[in-house]
Amino acid sequence: MDRKTWGILLLVAAGVAVPMYRLTDWFSHKAIQVSVSFRPLRQAEPGAALPVVVGLDQDYELSSLVVSELSSDKTPPSDKAPEKTEAAGRVVWRLEKQGKGATTRGFLYGQPPEGLQPASKAGAEPLRAGAAYRVEVAAGKVHGSTVFLARGPEE
Repeated sequence: MDRKTWGILLLVAAGVAVPMYRLTDWFSHKAIQVSVSFRPLRQAEPGAALPVVVGLDQDYELSSLVVSELSSDKTPPSDKAPEKTEAAGRVVWRLEKQGKGATTRGFLYGQPPEGLQPASKAGAEPLRAGAAYRVEVAAGKVHGSTVFLARGPEE
């Protein structure tokens, strides 16, 4: 083939590859979308937080879960994306994969999803109302996290 044919083929390939890369998510980094909601399932003690339900955007077989309390100077402003906050502080609940787990789309704080076990003998510490926390989950190479403020029954 001559140079003109190669040039045309190169332009056609670029004309297909560039929109494919820009307009599809085939080449993007996958992330778990994590959401947090509060359920008044029981009467919380004064200063204690309402039960927290962590939801995921789809079913995942989780390989790790970490909930950390953020210090007050690391609490994200409402207009700042949670993923851009500084590293989490004191760990209040850490779970690691133990054997084969089941897929899950959500769980209640303090109740480990099937297949995850506490990394230490201590279970989940109680959450404090008004404190900021970060939930980080991993399912193999896919990760996700979110930051939330624990709410008390009076809020």
